[in-house]
Amino acid sequence: MSSRKGMTLVLVLVMSALIGLSAMLLFSSANMEMMITANVRRTNQAKISATSGLNHFIALRLNYNTLRERAGDLQSVQIISESELSPKTSYEVKVHFSNDLNERQYIVESIGYYKKGDKILASYPVRALFEGGE
Repeated sequence: MSSRKGMTLVLVLVMSALIGLSAMLLFSSANMEMMITANVRRTNQAKISATSGLNHFIALRLNYNTLRERAGDLQSVQIISESELSPKTSYEVKVHFSNDLNERQYIVESIGYYKKGDKILASYPVRALFEGGE
């Protein structure tokens, strides 16, 4: 019997260690899930901002000739400078011309941002192909 005297204590210590390790792994996993969810939320906010920028551009109803005039000899021109939607979200809109596109076609790129102070935490570009008339 003397060889079994300390077995209960050893068994309790091993079980306590296993339970403690399980609790730490559970906490770590939950914390990682929260961080991933926060990143997804910030990216979605940036995507919504970019879509707002594209809608803003469409509402301006600028035609191809006006855009080409603003761009001059450049292949890209910023149409809407950074516009704030909220203290954390904003967007900017650029128009790109390319020789690879058909005549009178251009690409509108709206980039949405999610910021904390001056630091950009997430950005998301939305691009659309437009064909301009007169």
